Amino acid sequence: MPRSVLIAAYVAWPLGAVVVRLLTRVRRRCLAAIGVGWIAALVLATTATPAERVIPIGLIVGSGIAATLCLATARGVTFTFAQDETYWVYDGKIPVGDRLVEVLSVLAGVVGVIGLA
Repeated sequence: MPRSVLIAAYVAWPLGAVVVRLLTRVRRRCLAAIGVGWIAALVLATTATPAERVIPIGLIVGSGIAATLCLATARGVTFTFAQDETYWVYDGKIPVGDRLVEVLSVLAGVVGVIGLA
C-alpha cells in the first residue's frame, strides 16, 4: 500500500471523529480516548524506524489503544486507588456516535494491517 494512503488514514481518522461529533452525539470520554490513541500512533510513526514498517504499525497500535480505552470507559472509570468507586458513571444508552467513532478507529487499524502486508 502506498505511504500516501497510510498518511491519509492518519488524517482521516481524527477528521472523521470530528465529523461524526458534528453530526451525532459523541461523549467527551470517547473523543479523549480517540485522541490518546491517535497521539500514540503519531508518536510511534514519527519516532521509530524504519518508516515503511512503523507507519502501519502506528495505525494498528494507536487504533487498538483508542478502541480499548473507548470500551473500557464506556460505563465509567475506576482507578486502582479507589477500586470500589466508579467515577463519571454513565447509566444511559451508549450513543451511536461513540460506536461510529470506535468503528473509525478499527478501520484505521485495518488500513494499518493492509499496509503492513
